[in-house]
Amino acid sequence: MRGMRTNLCELFGFSSRQGKSLKPYLREFFRHSVRHPNGWGLATFDDGGEVKVQTETVSAEKSERLPGIIDALPESKVLLAHIRRATVGGVKPENCHPFVRTDAAGRTWTLIHNGTIFSGTELHPYRKQQVGDTDSERILLYLIDKMNQKLAGRSDPLNSFERFKVAEQVVYELSYRNKLNLLIYDGSKLYVHVNMRNTLFVRHEDGGAMFATTPLEPQGWEPLPLTSLLVYEAGVLKYRGRDHHNEYLDVMGRITLDYDL
Repeated sequence: MRGMRTNLCELFGFSSRQGKSLKPYLREFFRHSVRHPNGWGLATFDDGGEVKVQTETVSAEKSERLPGIIDALPESKVLLAHIRRATVGGVKPENCHPFVRTDAAGRTWTLIHNGTIFSGTELHPYRKQQVGDTDSERILLYLIDKMNQKLAGRSDPLNSFERFKVAEQVVYELSYRNKLNLLIYDGSKLYVHVNMRNTLFVRHEDGGAMFATTPLEPQGWEPLPLTSLLVYEAGVLKYRGRDHHNEYLDVMGRITLDYDL
């Protein structure tokens, strides 16, 4: 790993069976925006899984809105937060994470990403469909497309294991030679994936699981297992996917991409 250059963004996520005040953790997380100044985003969820997204293209540490938003936050069972260091895509509102889309069954998916898609052609078609111009948004469009293909011709929605298997296949296809650290919430399950060492950590406490690119306290955090999709429900690990072995190694620095963005 070559210092801060590899941490293109930072992620924060939480899943628990009971509500918890996340204010001190979020304040610490957003302080990291000095290294990630190109926007911030926050997704909160009600008990029905409905998402509320708030974003801004300024650095979180300079935001006039964010402190009041954090102060007003109720206890949360699920939450996603993101600070952006732009690589693919300009600094504009439509490129701020989280990204949200709804599949053909009416299920809403919310995604935040840390990394870059350097290789592969799977995401090319979505450049014409997306609102912004980030590779992260294209990941979500690709995932939704795969979910919809699985739903085609069915009268019933996908169950949790079926959704997990579709997401696992997407991660397998996109992880080769790409940095693919992801937190994705589908309204009931939190999907977690990391394929670069020491770039996503977990803390387990009080029936909950907290995730962050950089540990937010000196103790209690441990690196997440590499190269396997993990799915949490109410803070408990529900599914663990097969090891796809596509660990991202920043050997060459990746200063150019394999295809024209």
